[in-house]
Amino acid sequence: MNILDAVSMAGVSLKKVASTRGGEYAGPCPGCGGTDRFRCWPAAKGGEGSYWCRGCNNGGDLVQFLKDYCNYSYPDAFAAAGRSRPDDYRGVRYRAASTRNNPVSGDFFSGPDSFEPRVYEAPVETWQIKAQEFVDKAHETLLKYDKALEYLESRGLDNKAVKGFQLGWFSGEKGKTCMFRPRTSWGLPRIRNKKTGRDKMLWLPRGIVIPCFKNNKIYRIRIRRPKADIKTDLDVKYYVLPGSGMEVMDFNTDKKCIVIVEAELDAMLITRHAGSLAGAVSLGSAMNKPGSNVFYNFKKPLRILVALDYDKAGQQAWKWWSQNFKNAKLWPVPDGKDSGEAFEKGINIKEWVKAGLPPAVTMPQNSLSGYSPPEGIYPMEELQMLLKKYPVKIQAEKQKAKIIFSPGFMNQAIMQRVNDIFFGDDELHWYLRMYHPDRIIDGDNCAVQKI
Repeated sequence: MNILDAVSMAGVSLKKVASTRGGEYAGPCPGCGGTDRFRCWPAAKGGEGSYWCRGCNNGGDLVQFLKDYCNYSYPDAFAAAGRSRPDDYRGVRYRAASTRNNPVSGDFFSGPDSFEPRVYEAPVETWQIKAQEFVDKAHETLLKYDKALEYLESRGLDNKAVKGFQLGWFSGEKGKTCMFRPRTSWGLPRIRNKKTGRDKMLWLPRGIVIPCFKNNKIYRIRIRRPKADIKTDLDVKYYVLPGSGMEVMDFNTDKKCIVIVEAELDAMLITRHAGSLAGAVSLGSAMNKPGSNVFYNFKKPLRILVALDYDKAGQQAWKWWSQNFKNAKLWPVPDGKDSGEAFEKGINIKEWVKAGLPPAVTMPQNSLSGYSPPEGIYPMEELQMLLKKYPVKIQAEKQKAKIIFSPGFMNQAIMQRVNDIFFGDDELHWYLRMYHPDRIIDGDNCAVQKI
């Protein structure tokens, strides 16, 4: 058996798109869907073949494909591939995963001048509709589930963060800790179970639902499963729902500084507590790299704080960041493995981020010549007063924000004061970006409230 046989057995139809490297085939991914994101090279691996999906980033050899998409056990997969079985099956998944980034054309990264970011596709429309319905219901459930809310608050994500990021909780259905749905109902291709002859179902386990949005549309769902459900070495703690987009998750990356972390919850934590100072990006894992939609934006910030988990993988990943970005700075948390643990240990996240930023960002601004901030009013009230009096508007969205002054307006004191209020007051900044119903804010719709 070779990789083409296995792909056909999984119910996927491929077409030949190139003759290089012994032939290259393309088609829909059996994992995440799409139409042309899956690639297969039958001549690789001594004729067994290899595969890779540029959408979900999954790839590997024939054994891995049989295990993941044809419901083979590892012993059966090795037997079907005509290979002897290793003694430690747990190591098989690790070794296969280590080659997934680029199964045929060599190392994923061979120097700063050769790196080309991948182009990631958005999920199919049907998946987006179903995923948004799932996220909405899970969010309603979480707001009533105190135990999960308490856990998130212990990680620095209070009710404002829960609502702003639309976090949720899924408990399963019909007395089970999961839910099954036909893959086709979510717009995903059919996968035939060889043993039963039936279609493989889409599995949604219980846990904390972590949605990712791109351009205000649902892009990925990751579920953090409870410890009680992690029973074997092959059970994943963070489960990515098939069909999800796999670009890195970014928050407020229009800022002058960006913090790089691994987990989405850590990026949300930084956004909640230090969002007025810096944006945040979660990679998913230390060795992941930003795709084309995000990579080139990393050249703009004054500083990139690389705060990956304090472990061997995080230390190895730092080398790539230092080679590709002159503005990168290694910035591990002062206590714990990641920012979530640091918060639990009492570390002030904003002060930790602030300490890693250049003086140009953190130094006090010069006195506002010609303008004296009124006393006894809240920042929101002062901001509304300035927006009413002067030709200025604010664009405030979850992933993008900027202050827009009318052409010709040259009052530096007012420009500086509006900037100081919007980017300097954490609670006001959070409200306008995450909660305000309008994306363009002026003196008429800038709500006056006690933040």
